[in-house]
Amino acid sequence: MSELRKNILEEAHRIVVKIGSRILVDSEKGGVRTRYIQKLADSVARLMEQGKEVVIVTSGAVGTGMSQLGYKEKPTVMAEKQACAAVGQIDLMYAYREMFRWVQLSVGQILLSADDFRDRTRYKNLQNTIKAMLNRKIVPIINENDSLAVAEIKVGDNDKLSSDVALFLDADLLLVFTDEDGLYDDNPKKNPNARLLRFVPEITPSILALAGKPGEAGSAVSTGGMRSKLEAIRNVTKSGCSAFLASGMKVLPHEVILENAEGTLFVGSKKKLNSRQRWLSFITTPRGSVVIDEGGVKALREKHSSLLPVGVIKVQKHFDVGDLIEILDEKGNAIARGVAKYESETLKLVLRKKTSQVRAILGNSVPEELVHKNDLVVF
Repeated sequence: MSELRKNILEEAHRIVVKIGSRILVDSEKGGVRTRYIQKLADSVARLMEQGKEVVIVTSGAVGTGMSQLGYKEKPTVMAEKQACAAVGQIDLMYAYREMFRWVQLSVGQILLSADDFRDRTRYKNLQNTIKAMLNRKIVPIINENDSLAVAEIKVGDNDKLSSDVALFLDADLLLVFTDEDGLYDDNPKKNPNARLLRFVPEITPSILALAGKPGEAGSAVSTGGMRSKLEAIRNVTKSGCSAFLASGMKVLPHEVILENAEGTLFVGSKKKLNSRQRWLSFITTPRGSVVIDEGGVKALREKHSSLLPVGVIKVQKHFDVGDLIEILDEKGNAIARGVAKYESETLKLVLRKKTSQVRAILGNSVPEELVHKNDLVVF
């Protein structure tokens, strides 16, 4: 093990562990792999004995419910998928509770939706709840609330959820366990000579391309493919948190930290973002978006200005005052994110208008900016 790799892993104090469905759910026999959770519990206990804090982001509720309800493939109808999640969540959490009890550890369940991250008050309350659990040596078990979530309030897949959790908890390390040994320089299923990358200092476009095309997914019980994992890892590393990708079938969390486990280490940036920058950049999901002209792009990138209505040429989706919105150029590229001071329908009345014209239409009490520079992150 290199000295840098050893230092990054051993010095990690707060660790988020993401477990994929393929590891937790027996897709052939159905049901939870209780024996695996037993091994996981023992591994987490070892880390906590070393003074580490551990948070688990779990998949598996839908996959577990599928076997209970007799599905061979993940249902495509939302209500049926939610029914699987509702049934499966009970068995999944029972397995966690019982297996962790064997190693004298308590667990607590937290079910999340995207709105828990969008709303700053709920976001802060969530932080405080999890930190209180960690202070009492309780292991938080986090999952998306799949029994109720619809597209508008979904975080995404659990790869995105795990990166969001790592970011809002200011974690030192995100461990992503899947059914691959790590990231390879080519597809190992097609190329037997593909080489495992043990160390990735930065996720560049060429590194991201190794994961295949967006949307390439997993199995009958899983959602995200390698691409979604790398995109999640890219978010945390940009914010200063390191990440490790390994096979959950072969590697346990304590083996990553305390032993030379096989896998890929992704190094976090030395420039750490503060809590608000992380929230604006990565954690929350934008409610809507606006398209701005070339002059607006230049003002944001070169002058670090606030965004004014005069630069906006199009509004996409509904959003309210205080919502996070994405800012796109005319080609559809995301160039910034920020907190809106106008709701979308009002903004449509003053597109391309100067401040004097805006106030002539809406009155003098309206803000000058659509997004103030202090509430703006430019990519």
